[in-house]
Amino acid sequence: PPILAALRLPLTLVLGFLLVLIADALILQIAGEALDSFTVDNFGWALLAAFVVGAVSVVLSVLLGSDDMGSIRIAQRIAKRQGIIASTEVPGIIYLEIDGLAKPVLQRAMRDGNAPNMARWARETHRLAEWETDLSSQTGASQAGILLGSNEDIPAFRWVEKETATTMACSAPPDCAELERRLGTGIGLLVNGGASRGNLLSGEAEDVILTVSRMEAEKKSNPGYRAFFANGDNAIRTLVLFGWEVVLEWTAALRAIRRDVHPRGHRGGIYPLMRGALCVFVRDLIVSGVLTDIMRGRPAVYATFSSYDEVAHHSGLERADTLEALRKLDDHFGQVERACRYAPRPYEIVVL
Repeated sequence: PPILAALRLPLTLVLGFLLVLIADALILQIAGEALDSFTVDNFGWALLAAFVVGAVSVVLSVLLGSDDMGSIRIAQRIAKRQGIIASTEVPGIIYLEIDGLAKPVLQRAMRDGNAPNMARWARETHRLAEWETDLSSQTGASQAGILLGSNEDIPAFRWVEKETATTMACSAPPDCAELERRLGTGIGLLVNGGASRGNLLSGEAEDVILTVSRMEAEKKSNPGYRAFFANGDNAIRTLVLFGWEVVLEWTAALRAIRRDVHPRGHRGGIYPLMRGALCVFVRDLIVSGVLTDIMRGRPAVYATFSSYDEVAHHSGLERADTLEALRKLDDHFGQVERACRYAPRPYEIVVL
């Protein structure tokens, strides 16, 4: 995997993922040829065996308690190869945005044990402060204000520009790129070494992962994905957890129908796959990028996590599976906090 991660591939995310899966299966095939203790009939069986091994390792990590030091060490090695940006006593800032989460919901989640790390932060190191969005009250306008300093002329998530009679949407890559062109001034939140992870807008960062306004750049070789693919377990583990998340959604949807839960949102079509992607693949990829950023000593990192928002739209704000998505995010926030102990600079963590 480290060799594959070092390749400068276009469409790194897709090609890197497929190559790691193929490599896992080929290694098992080679081992079957070299050893007398077991045989592998073909590539398909080798791939299936890799999935089974991945599933078993996930179960064991849950039962024994997850050890994230492996991910931190890999992030350290990647950072060393890519170059430390800053080794200093001046604090950097990690911004972690939970899309769509309201203060009262978070307070109840912390009270009920669904966000233990954030509850501890609120008691010991952080202050829980309420803020009201400007109009329009949605992610595109909010991120424009936070990351670029202005949300002028963003009246909704989707609107018609009367001058040209064209529709603009805060989820469309060309439209986000246009918004950043209009509002960018060269003094965005993430200029001079910052990183954008999973955002609609880049904040004029030089380094991006899964950033909608810079989607064209992500079709080229993207070194931001290297830390993720350098850990050989990540591809198999992600697919196993993705499948499990889809099963959880199907089960939760059937349970809601059986119990006649109301109101009940639409949970069919491709939504189970979307939930699996956002709650596992996108989340883990963003966390991996943030860990590498921390080890490189970036001055500012802004990461958006949309898993809670996605599940809340379909399940409800405080259903069991929605709060489970929040709890898993909280777990990863704890991992980010632990990684900061090994960083070349101190960090402050801000949760939005």
